[in-house]
Amino acid sequence: MTNEKDRWRLNHIVEAIEYIEEFVGNISKDKFFDDYEKQSAVIRQFEIIGETANNLSPDFVNHYPQVNWSEVVSMRNAMIHDYFEVNIEIVWDTIKVDLPKLKSEINLILTKIE
Repeated sequence: MTNEKDRWRLNHIVEAIEYIEEFVGNISKDKFFDDYEKQSAVIRQFEIIGETANNLSPDFVNHYPQVNWSEVVSMRNAMIHDYFEVNIEIVWDTIKVDLPKLKSEINLILTKIE
């Protein structure tokens, strides 16, 4: 069900989320919207999160359906394939709403498998 590579990948996803948290910190939405450098750094971490989630083993993904793995991968695909069309509003909302939940879910899984 869980192999060492899956565990490593989960830790890698948490690390990318923590980088996003560090990049964004407590800045306002307006400051984030005006800061292309921060946007680029955050988008890169979303790419890493999605690519890493995409490489989790099928057995693992099926065993932990409480995480919407396909949505995690879809966000990455949207950013990679539509980079110049990325909706920063959606990125911001994902940072503030979805990432804390994803981080919590993954940390819970990690406590069960470690």
